[in-house]
Amino acid sequence: MRAAVATEWIKLRTLRSTWWFLGGAATLMLLLALLESDNGDPTSVQALAPAMSGVSYFVQYVLAGFGMVAITGEFASRSITVTLACTPSRTRVLASKALVVGVTAYVTGVLASAGSLLVAAARFDEFGQLGRAEAGAVLRMGAFLALLAVFCLGLGTLVRRTAGALSITLVLLLLVPELLRLASEKTGLAWLDTVGTWTPSPIGWRFVQGDLADGWALCAWAATAVAAGVWVLRARDV
Repeated sequence: MRAAVATEWIKLRTLRSTWWFLGGAATLMLLLALLESDNGDPTSVQALAPAMSGVSYFVQYVLAGFGMVAITGEFASRSITVTLACTPSRTRVLASKALVVGVTAYVTGVLASAGSLLVAAARFDEFGQLGRAEAGAVLRMGAFLALLAVFCLGLGTLVRRTAGALSITLVLLLLVPELLRLASEKTGLAWLDTVGTWTPSPIGWRFVQGDLADGWALCAWAATAVAAGVWVLRARDV
């Protein structure tokens, strides 16, 4: 497993797309934090953590793409055949990919979130008011983005194609919660709205805002996607 993880890390860090995704996510979060910090009460540091959460609304799609491309890129280039020739255990291949992608996304999310919070605080000279609550929000943001990237890695394994996996992700994260909410309002079936609130994006926002129980639900989404990816990868030829 150690060798498999080392191999995946070498592949990931030597791809230019990795640095475009990670650099783009960090830059986007910092720039948006600079802009969005005007949207709260400038006298209250409590407005800064929600601003940081709000700007990552856009960043989640960047890191979702990062998780997908980690596997769909190999299917597109057929380098997956070399990967499986070197590491015949397909479970180990996907587990090592999930570990490397998750840790990388987590570190990027934490650093970018912390930078966003500091940028917003610097505008109002409120560094002294930053405390444990804001630090917790930063760590939860990193965990949310990491689990989302791992979920998309599993989804990319199922679909194999970047365009298809991206389309499904956009629908699941952006459209499904809204469509189920609208359907609930039109039909009077409250359970439809409840289902929508348990899709990854709403779960992620509640988790970032401090509901730790939702973190376990997000873990379940990621674990299910990776488990399904392992099953499909083992069941079919590449």
